Amino acid sequence: MTGKSAPLRGWPARLRLVWKPCRFISALLMIMAAWLGCAQARDLPLYYYNLAQAAKVNYERAVLTNRPDVIQAYYNYALSAHEDYVRAYEAFYGGARTTVATAPNSGQVFAALIQKPGDIALNLQYAQLAEAEGAPRKALTAYQRALRLDPKNVAAQKGLQRVTALLGPDATKGLLLRSRDEVENRRAGANAPGSATILSTNTGIRYESSTSGRPDIIPRTNSAIVNASASLFDERTLGSMRDFRIRTDLSVDADFYIDNQASDYDTISLKLGPVFPLANSWQLSLAPFVEVNFLDYKYFSHKGGVSAAIENLKDHWLNTITVKFGRENFSSDFNGQDASQPEISATLAAYNLLYKNDYFFLTPALAYNNAEFDRFRYVQPGFSTQYNVPLEKNFHFGLDMAYFNRFYDDSEPTVARNRRDYNFLIGPSLTIKGFVLDSIDLVGRYSYERNWSNDSTQRYNSHTTGLNAKWDF
Repeated sequence: MTGKSAPLRGWPARLRLVWKPCRFISALLMIMAAWLGCAQARDLPLYYYNLAQAAKVNYERAVLTNRPDVIQAYYNYALSAHEDYVRAYEAFYGGARTTVATAPNSGQVFAALIQKPGDIALNLQYAQLAEAEGAPRKALTAYQRALRLDPKNVAAQKGLQRVTALLGPDATKGLLLRSRDEVENRRAGANAPGSATILSTNTGIRYESSTSGRPDIIPRTNSAIVNASASLFDERTLGSMRDFRIRTDLSVDADFYIDNQASDYDTISLKLGPVFPLANSWQLSLAPFVEVNFLDYKYFSHKGGVSAAIENLKDHWLNTITVKFGRENFSSDFNGQDASQPEISATLAAYNLLYKNDYFFLTPALAYNNAEFDRFRYVQPGFSTQYNVPLEKNFHFGLDMAYFNRFYDDSEPTVARNRRDYNFLIGPSLTIKGFVLDSIDLVGRYSYERNWSNDSTQRYNSHTTGLNAKWDF
């Protein structure tokens, strides 16, 4: 009996031997958790203190805009944020501190936001950081997304008011056409306290009859086309020179012809130059530019030159006057096409023309293509119009129209005598704003193009239907 009962009497002793190290490890883990919690708690006041300091800096930048609405909006924000955050910091640390703590930047928060786009707290954090870093358009999108998830969120409402005041009254309007985007980009660049960067991508598929990347040179064909494009607009000040900015406009566009791959056409273009403010909301933009085109992934042509534009930053009826001079040189397969190309154009604008928040652009232009061979040389007067109207909150209707004449110098006897081309294009479109995300637009478009010519080889009709997704971020 004694031998059988011995293990039972030894079990509590063994349990005590195991419990002692487990108790030590548990206590150590509790101490580490408490220390980490304390460290995190100490970082939070410093983090908010830095946000308060950023709010103060943004107010000082807002004063330089000379716009009372912007100054008042950022003053109120800095006043409320600065006093509360600094008081909390001083209460915790027992005194003011001027050093800047390491805090997450907008890029780090954006990486987390991609994983959880429906997280209201992450959207607000990203918006506040983007606003503090001088990127109001990024903040605008995040505030809009937060309000879509929670329409009564006070922080998102106040943030949207501040950013809208900084970007201007049209900042939240739906953007459809490239020229309208350019107007808004100019405003964002001019009003941003430090810099404005806007990245846009566009992809979709369309079907065209009698289509061509360059109808004046490349033969036309019927084909389905997959399109992918991206553009980057950046405008920033240089150091303390707030009246002098550098603008960068980079775009890449590619058409992939499903039925005729030999017609694949790609374009890369870059504009880079200074922007100078003028009186009464006008500014002067000087932009040297370069463009390279590829046909079937082989060099087709390149163009270079300079443009000068006088731009208005408000809803003035005269929006832009542009003078451009460039020269295009082609590959050896297209001898005689090389040409200098001067051009002058103006954009006239009307807002709230027929309905509230609609806009209408009219752009007359005159161009001259001084090609080396007479049969490629022409004068081209013409105009284009663009109209956009919001049907509902997220639905916009647009209508594009363009017309031009080409008067050729046809002194060579091998081409049609007195050649004249008359080209007309019209295209309605419907845009769904905020498709899936507030920054994504879904655009359906149809267009009809007709070219009349006394040269029978240049007469054609073209129909186009397509669907594209456009993402601004």
